[in-house]
Amino acid sequence: MVKFSVKRTLNFSDQQMYNLISDVNKYPEFLPWCISTNVYNMSNNVFYSDMEIGFKLINERFTSKVSLTPPNKVISGTINGPFKKMNNIWEIKYISKDMCEVCLHIEFEFKSFLLQSIMGTLFENASKKMIMAFEERADILYNDKTNKYGV
Repeated sequence: MVKFSVKRTLNFSDQQMYNLISDVNKYPEFLPWCISTNVYNMSNNVFYSDMEIGFKLINERFTSKVSLTPPNKVISGTINGPFKKMNNIWEIKYISKDMCEVCLHIEFEFKSFLLQSIMGTLFENASKKMIMAFEERADILYNDKTNKYGV
């Protein structure tokens, strides 16, 4: 199983980053390997999400159960698909009204040894870039005063 964590201090509020991370339906708009998402069965800050990801010639679909703990935690764990296990834990820590620390903890293992050997390193590298994609998206949404999502 592959495990790693990424921590970044960002010039956005904890609420802005929480809103961005918890809005799974928007992931295909800015995560390059995320082709589609479908969020359903939302109840008491828990929902399910079907996601399709693509890396070069390989496309995979999986379902995750996502638990929200406003305003500082988003936990996602796969319940079916190509992963034996995949968990993402986002933790957002308040620093100031315009600054927060975002920590992403990921662990994953593919069911297939062949898929793990083909996709493992590629998936790990893409996952490490994930927090940068969220930072870039936050910059577009929250620093562009002309956008419709301004806070």
